[in-house]
Amino acid sequence: MVQTDLTQLNRECNSWRENLKGHRTELTNFRAKLQEAVTRPLNRADLPQVEHYDNQIDIQLNNISQLKHEIKDHERNAAWELGRTSGQVSDNTWTQHESLLDRYEILEHTISELKEEFKTFMSKFS
Repeated sequence: MVQTDLTQLNRECNSWRENLKGHRTELTNFRAKLQEAVTRPLNRADLPQVEHYDNQIDIQLNNISQLKHEIKDHERNAAWELGRTSGQVSDNTWTQHESLLDRYEILEHTISELKEEFKTFMSKFS
């Protein structure tokens, strides 16, 4: 049972990291599209939006990187605890796992909203 719990924890963490990696790739592609768009003449009114999306892409890429590292550290801690104790992962580790899940879901939502807004904005340049 405990091994199953750790396996589930690892599976969830791996899934989160893979999804975050996909978001990182997509945001990097968005940055390239944004840079391509600014090589063309822009309306003066579009410049604040360009800056906004450039900043948001930076912020979300940093958030992705930070969360990925925290997830990896969390997995290492859980594995260490399992080996150190009598095969038990502490309640604190499970609480941290739930906290990471909450942060992951919030980041997923934020990135999803950013993607939709960005796609709408970029449709002006197609």
